Amino acid sequence: MTVALPLPVHDSARSELRALARLALPIALAQAGLVGMTLVDVAIIGRVSVDELAACAMGRSIVHTANVLGVGIAAALDPLASQAIGAGRPGQAWAALRSTLRASLLVSAVALAAALAATFALAPMGVDPGLVPGVRRYILGHALWIFLWPVFFAGKNFLQAHGATRPALIAVAVANAVNLVACNLLVRGDEALRWAGLPPLGLPQLGALGAGLAASLASAVLASIVLWSARRRRGAPSDGAVPLAAIYRLGVPIGLQLLAEVSVFAMTALLAGRLGAAVVSAHQVAIGLAAFTFMGALGVGGATAVRVGHAVGAGRSPLRPGLLGVLLGAGVMCVSASVYAAFPHPLIRAFSPDAEVIAIGVPLLRIAALFQLFDGVQAVAAGALRGAGDVRFPFLANLGAHWVFGMPLSIGLAFGLDLGVRGLWFGLTAGLVLVAAVLTARFVRLARAEVAQALPPRRG
Repeated sequence: MTVALPLPVHDSARSELRALARLALPIALAQAGLVGMTLVDVAIIGRVSVDELAACAMGRSIVHTANVLGVGIAAALDPLASQAIGAGRPGQAWAALRSTLRASLLVSAVALAAALAATFALAPMGVDPGLVPGVRRYILGHALWIFLWPVFFAGKNFLQAHGATRPALIAVAVANAVNLVACNLLVRGDEALRWAGLPPLGLPQLGALGAGLAASLASAVLASIVLWSARRRRGAPSDGAVPLAAIYRLGVPIGLQLLAEVSVFAMTALLAGRLGAAVVSAHQVAIGLAAFTFMGALGVGGATAVRVGHAVGAGRSPLRPGLLGVLLGAGVMCVSASVYAAFPHPLIRAFSPDAEVIAIGVPLLRIAALFQLFDGVQAVAAGALRGAGDVRFPFLANLGAHWVFGMPLSIGLAFGLDLGVRGLWFGLTAGLVLVAAVLTARFVRLARAEVAQALPPRRG
């Protein structure tokens, strides 16, 4: 059994920035690897059928939306584990992980039922009824993933709090290899074997169902590796069990915040479905690319949550690590924005040879270049607030910015002014600009006062 010590305190801005970057890089690489699995699925399915790609796009949006509460429960470990490590109480961090895993089970069962129920609303919303069966097959294939995805994130967050980022990288690398092989075989069947120069085995083409099953297999790999690594850092029990109420108190608002954000992207995908299979396929390719580079900011956000949590646990001001994290996240996203603005055609063409999909996707990727900066800032600011234990305000901010402001603007631009899918994306961008400004201002105000620990040590 090994127990990692808290990450060291850094007194200067330069050393703090180096600490953030060292922690953020492997987190970002792991997150990018997770999105890389999605891009592999898109590339494989996009060469099989535009309709199957559209079904997978909508199914993925529904699954991720339904599962955000489970991911929020897993994210409760950001303040709990990092503050416990910062305060020198590794046993409490392990107790928090165990409680988090128990809390996620019920939430995941509800998520699966909600995802399947949501498919019955697609046709009334104007989605082509012919796409709905493919959406359901994709969700059924994803059933195991819905349960194991929060487990992986809980284990990953626990390890990050200890400064241990290699296990998640290894897990993602192995899972990508499993997903690549499984997705090719399950989606394309014998065609994949012929392409590899192997004799056919009578494998059917499962399309959307195959993509979902491949994701479930990959999630089993992810969860197994991080939990095995987490057990080696459990430490000695010191504060007893962490009550489930504490997990839900932190995790539910985080999940609702993610729901407010993710659901607006999911609604955009479903609204794009009203514009035809080519539009929703182009939307999936462009949003998949944007999500891939967003992992850089998400990595910085995760590192910032850890550094802020360590500062709070040690009784120090979290202002410096939080603001440096926001600046680092903005810089990372400026790089990806420049790439999307300069090379939209070859990037879209790499995922679909369809001329109509390319023509629609290129302007979407240029809009993605615009919103990348603000998406990165809001992600890191939310991570800083999460590390400080402030989980309710980010939910309210995302709800207001995306659903009260951004989504009505999207619908008005897309259908009122007849801008189509570009109007949907302009509305998304406006919501991201607003939430980035609000969350950053909130963190600065919070960090200038004394920040209480999310789970104070027990007395007696």
